[in-house]
Amino acid sequence: MGRDKTFLIRFTEEEFALLEEYAEKDAATHTKKTKEKNISAYIRKCIFSSARQPWELKKELKELSYQVRKIGVNINQAVTKINSGYGSPSDIRMLQQCLADVENRVKGVEMQIEKNYGDNETHAHQSG
Repeated sequence: MGRDKTFLIRFTEEEFALLEEYAEKDAATHTKKTKEKNISAYIRKCIFSSARQPWELKKELKELSYQVRKIGVNINQAVTKINSGYGSPSDIRMLQQCLADVENRVKGVEMQIEKNYGDNETHAHQSG
């Protein structure tokens, strides 16, 4: 199945220079024979790769922020109780559990970001 459909896109000089720069840095989209940048392949990758969907990351971060706020309320209640002298071992356990929940949720989002966007080394290599 060959690529027989075309679509014309117009760029400013600055936009096209930036596009060329990004395509040059993305070795995965270079041509197989000459290893030169392939702007068409780079554009296809950006459009069709699920790892390039910023709204998914935004949604995950919004959910994480909401959950952290909810957990923060529980932490504040436990700390207030403990500091006022009414705290019990179960309050301390609840506080520890809340902190563990925050850590687990952050780790989960980090893993999802790494899965979708690559690790820091890969990202740093691609962008600089």
